[in-house]
Amino acid sequence: MSDPKEESRWGKNAREIQARAAAWIEERESDEWPATRQAEFDAWIAKSPAHLVAFLRAETVWKHADRLQALSSPGPMKPNTRSSTRKTPLLKIAAAFAVVSLAGGGAFALLQAPKAQTYSTTIGGRETLTLDDGSQIELNTNTSVRVAYDSGRRDVWLDKGEAYFNIVHNPSRPFNVMLGDRRVTDLGTKFFIRRDRDRIQVALVEGRARFDASLRPTPAQQTVLTPGNVVTATAQSISLRREPNQSLSNQLGWRRGMLVFDHATLADVADEYNRYNRTKIVIADAHARYLTISGTLPATDLGAFTRLATKFFNLRIQQRDSEIVVSH
Repeated sequence: MSDPKEESRWGKNAREIQARAAAWIEERESDEWPATRQAEFDAWIAKSPAHLVAFLRAETVWKHADRLQALSSPGPMKPNTRSSTRKTPLLKIAAAFAVVSLAGGGAFALLQAPKAQTYSTTIGGRETLTLDDGSQIELNTNTSVRVAYDSGRRDVWLDKGEAYFNIVHNPSRPFNVMLGDRRVTDLGTKFFIRRDRDRIQVALVEGRARFDASLRPTPAQQTVLTPGNVVTATAQSISLRREPNQSLSNQLGWRRGMLVFDHATLADVADEYNRYNRTKIVIADAHARYLTISGTLPATDLGAFTRLATKFFNLRIQQRDSEIVVSH
């Protein structure tokens, strides 16, 4: 039996998360799983790393219960009827909790979310994290990550922003980056990820990485990336393209504090500058939005942008509180 004192220390909230994870598994194994429930499940997973860890580890217990059930069957397996399909989840849940009870306090340690350290940068800030195995994560402007390391796994949650990963590969200790309901797994890799509110972009610079379109991917939802591959994922679609090395290098200009533009519209330039500065650029003129420029500019030097706009396009610059308004 489990130790009541240990359970008390584990806490009510953790028990509730564990129970909810088990309920999700039971529901997902049922005959009906509509798209609306998938969206609710994805939102629950993305809400907290504790939810993800509880689900993945409860799923492991679930699969273990499958094996226990198979081993205890006295004869050959028979095809499931609908009624037996409905009973099976309840049997699995009971077996899962039996495994937890037999394991005692160790099971609570298994199902408890790992302690994750949060790191973040301010608008315009950058920071480099060196992990215990020599791997490095470079955080760009306004970025937040959570890092949880233990003897078996290396997990990072990129909650927002952009980061460059230079990972020491270790097959016995996988390195995963969680992106809501999606995941990137290192296979000996240098890559960078940008997570905006409505879009995720993963670009591979060196080595290999696996992109999972779901935390429970089918083979069709897994993509092994090679250098130059760029995955863009939104709520509605996922696309894969290849970009030249120079293009990827330009996108990583922020590591030197620079923004590199290649025939970018002023609207795109303004959007990029606004990621790095509290004073925002507003392109008030519709025509000016589609003027294009190429060049390398300091990310936090708004004066460089305004000088370019006035010198090359003869645009008007007005300072209004925390905005720079650009117009003809």
